[in-house]
Amino acid sequence: MSDRDEQIDGKLRDDLSRIEIPPADPAARRLAIDAAMAEFEEVQQAAVSPGKSFQGLRDWLRPIVRFISDDRRNTMFANQRLLITGLGAACVGLVAVGVTLQYQPPVDSYSLPGEEVSIASRRERLLPGKADDEADFALREGEPSVSRAVEEQVQRESVAKHKPHTSADKNEFKRQVQSAAVGGLRADMPKDARVEKIAQPGMVLADSDAAYANVYQEHGRDRFEAFEQNSVKRVVDEPVSTFSVDVDTASYSFVRRQLNHGVLPQADAVRAEEMINYFDYDYAQPDNREQPFATTVAISDSPWAQGRKLLHVGIKGYDLAAAEQPRSNLVFLLDVSGSMNSPDKLPLVKQSMELLLTSLQPEDTVAIAVYAGAAGTVLEPTPVKDKHKIIAAMNQLSAGGSTAGAQGIRLAYELAAAQFDKDAVNRVILATDGDFNVGISSDRELQSFIERKRDAGIFLSVLGFGQGNYQDQMMQTLAQNGNGVAAYIDTLGEAQKVLVDQATSSLFPIAKDVKIQIEFNPATVAEYRLIGYETRHLNREDFNNDAVDAGDIGAGHTVTAIYEITPADSAARYIDDSRYAGTAKPDPERALGQEYAFLKLRYKLPAETESRLLTEPVKRGEDYPRALQLETDFATAVAGFAQLLKGGRFTGSYSYDEVIALAQASKGADPYGYRTEFIQLVRKAKTASAMQAR
Repeated sequence: MSDRDEQIDGKLRDDLSRIEIPPADPAARRLAIDAAMAEFEEVQQAAVSPGKSFQGLRDWLRPIVRFISDDRRNTMFANQRLLITGLGAACVGLVAVGVTLQYQPPVDSYSLPGEEVSIASRRERLLPGKADDEADFALREGEPSVSRAVEEQVQRESVAKHKPHTSADKNEFKRQVQSAAVGGLRADMPKDARVEKIAQPGMVLADSDAAYANVYQEHGRDRFEAFEQNSVKRVVDEPVSTFSVDVDTASYSFVRRQLNHGVLPQADAVRAEEMINYFDYDYAQPDNREQPFATTVAISDSPWAQGRKLLHVGIKGYDLAAAEQPRSNLVFLLDVSGSMNSPDKLPLVKQSMELLLTSLQPEDTVAIAVYAGAAGTVLEPTPVKDKHKIIAAMNQLSAGGSTAGAQGIRLAYELAAAQFDKDAVNRVILATDGDFNVGISSDRELQSFIERKRDAGIFLSVLGFGQGNYQDQMMQTLAQNGNGVAAYIDTLGEAQKVLVDQATSSLFPIAKDVKIQIEFNPATVAEYRLIGYETRHLNREDFNNDAVDAGDIGAGHTVTAIYEITPADSAARYIDDSRYAGTAKPDPERALGQEYAFLKLRYKLPAETESRLLTEPVKRGEDYPRALQLETDFATAVAGFAQLLKGGRFTGSYSYDEVIALAQASKGADPYGYRTEFIQLVRKAKTASAMQAR
C-alpha cells in the first residue's frame, strides 16, 4: 500500500470510528447497497484509467472483491459483476447506511491536496445517463454533505446569538438532519414529499454543485402578473394610444430557460415588449445629451395578417463615452435566504456581481448588504480599486433562513444614503429570486417605499435568479417604481450581457419618465392594436402630467414598439362599421390624409422635474433603407414568436417555421450570437411540451 493510500485509509478509519450507526431502514438499506455497487462499478471502469479510482476504498473492501494487479489495472471477475455474499451484503449495507445518513463527509474529504472528486461524476455513477431534471429524487442522489452543513449552520446561529458554538450544538443539528433523512423518507414517496422531508426550513446543504440543485427546489410558485393581451381599437372610437416605455428583458430570459428545459412557458411569463427589446437594433443615433433620443419610424406589411400593416416605432438613447460616465455609488443587496441555496441562485449571484465589478471604475464605491432571517451589512462602502476585498466579502456568503426582504431594502438604502453624491449614480442592485415573505410583503407598501427613495435620488434595479418560486410580479413592481431595470439572470452569459456588455445602459440613466403617445388618423387607419406593453398602459391625460411616473432609459438603450394597423381602405378589419354611424368619411386626399399617425414622446432629463416634448408625423408610402428593413423584420419575427407563445390569438395560421424563416433572413451580422440563439429557441418551442412543474 502506498503512502497516499495509507493517508486516505487512516482518515477514513478515524472518521468511521466516530460514527454511531443508527438502525437501518429497509428502503434506505436498499438504496445504500445500490450506491455501494455503483462505487464498485467505478472501480471496474477505473481499471482502464489508472490512478483515478478510490484506491483506499478498494483496499478496504479486498475481502469482498478480488483484485488482480497487472500494471495497476484492476479486474473484476465473475462476468464483470460484483459478487457479494449474504454476510458481505449486510456489512456493506450497514456501513453505507451509517455513512450516508449519520455522517456524510464533504465531497473532497477523501482526496489528497491537488485532487478533486467531481460531484457530477458521483451522480452519474449512481444514476447513469439521467439528466438533472430526470433523476429520481432518492437518498442516493441527494447525499447531502451533513458535516459541512452542520458546521455552517451552527456557526451562523452562534454568531446570531453572540456565543461560541459547541459540540452539543452540532450534535443537535445532526440529529435534526438525520431525523429529516431517516424519519419517514421512503423511495416510494412522491418526489415533492421527499423534497419537503430533506429541505427543512432553515436547513443548509453544502456543495452547491448542479448535482444537488434538487435539494432545495420548489415547484409551481413562480408568480407573474396576469394580464389580457391588448385588444383591437377602432380609431373613430379611441384614436389615441398612450404607454410608458419599457427596457426590461426579464421575460425573454425566463422564456429561454423554460424552452431550454423542454417546456413552454406559462402565458403570463411572456411579455412581448420585453421579448422584442431584448435585442439591440441599429436605429439612428442621437446627437447630444440634451436631446437624448432619436426616433425611427417604419411601416411594413404584417406577415400574419394579409391586408394589415405593422407600424414600428424605434428609439435609440444617447450612448455615454467613458469620459462622460458619472461616478457610481452602488449597494449590492443580496438575498441569502434558504430559497437561494441552489447553484443557479446564490453561486450565480456571486459570479454575476464579480462580473459587474469589471465594468466599474476604480473610484466607484460598492457596499454589500444581505437579508435572510435578518438583514446585515457585509461590507461598508468600499472603492472598486479594492476589488479583492469586495470579492472576498461575497465569497463568505451562504444561504439559509427565511426572507426578510423589506428589512434588507431599508438597510441598503441607508448605505446608499450614507455615500450619497448628487453628481453620481446612486443605485441599489437587488439580486434575489423575489421570495419576500417576512416584513413588508405587500406590493403596494413596497412600491410606496421605493417611490419615496426614488424621489430622493436613489434608484433601484432588480436582478432575478432561479426557478420554482420566482416572484416576477414583485420584482417588476420594485424595478418599475425604482427607476431601474428588471433583468432575469439564468446563465453567466446573461450576466455578461446585462452587467458588462450593456453596463452603461443598465447603470447610467439618460432620461426618466419616458412616455409615448400616438394619435391615429381616421382618414387612413381604421383599427390598431399595440403588441405588448399591457402592464405599461397609461391614460390619455397621463401623457401631459409630469407627476405621473413612467419608464426610464439608460445610455445606449433601444426601445421598440410595434402597432398592427388596418388601413382605412383595407377589407381586413376585425371590427365592422357601425350600422348607424355617419356615412361621411374623412377625405384621404387632404394634407393630413398623407399621415398614418402623429407620434409624441415626453421625457425628463435625469436631474430635471419638467418634461420635454418630441413630435414626428408617421407618413404613408415612404421608402426605407435595406438596413432598417432588416431590423424591423427581425423585430417582427420576435413579436410573432411572442404572440404564438401566448396562444396566437391574432396571428391566424402563422407558424414557428415562418418565424424561423423571417428571423434567418433578417439576422444580420449578429456579433454576440443573440439572434442565432433566438432562432434555436423557436425550434425548441416547436417540440416543447406544455408547461409542467420542475
